[in-house]
Amino acid sequence: MDTTLAVIGDPHGAWDSLARVVAHLRGQRIDGVLIVGDFFSRLVMGRSLNEDDQRQLDRDLDRTLRAVGVLGVPCAWVPGNHDPPTVQGPGNVDGRSGAIAGLRIAGIGGAGPNHFGFPYEWDEVDIRARSLPPCDIILSHTPPVDTPLDETAWGGHHAGSVAIRELARAHDGVLVCGHIHEAADSVQIDRCLCLNAGALGEPFGKAQVGYVRCSGDSSWRVEHQDLETGKLRSWARRT
Repeated sequence: MDTTLAVIGDPHGAWDSLARVVAHLRGQRIDGVLIVGDFFSRLVMGRSLNEDDQRQLDRDLDRTLRAVGVLGVPCAWVPGNHDPPTVQGPGNVDGRSGAIAGLRIAGIGGAGPNHFGFPYEWDEVDIRARSLPPCDIILSHTPPVDTPLDETAWGGHHAGSVAIRELARAHDGVLVCGHIHEAADSVQIDRCLCLNAGALGEPFGKAQVGYVRCSGDSSWRVEHQDLETGKLRSWARRT
């Protein structure tokens, strides 16, 4: 049996783009949705969230999950670096695992190793110390380093994680990520097919969506669709 999961990147309160993605997905056959984090619509750096920030985050998370909820399929997500690690809600798989349509999903929220004072940042050693549950799909906010998925628009700087790349190299399946808004693309690292779904929110945000497709013979394919241009790109995992 074929399984398809949609992947939504960095919402950041971009409600018009989110609505366009959801409207598009209502016309597709999907079994679930993965959201790579960064729900918070505010920019908070160098300080803790205050009560007003927390109320806004709760509203942003709830509004995003309700918008996706109209699709009537399960949703798994992780917080991004703009969201505090303490954020809770149904479908949060950060540091644990869940399942959608028989596919096991393990989550890694936050971002690193670069630190800019956002609410959820970590060092490489923190990720190496985590015990990732067995899974088919790694749902990571941060991309693996030195790939098309972590290349920024500023001078080709790579802002991903060595530890996430190490996890990808040891993984037999798929990794989906976001964080670097302008780096929607795919790459295969050993047996792991990786996808950055791009971002809905600014900067570089647009109405776009990713897909993870698993066939009955355990073959994997990922796709990226730009809803503004209609361009669809597809990558199959090489054996």
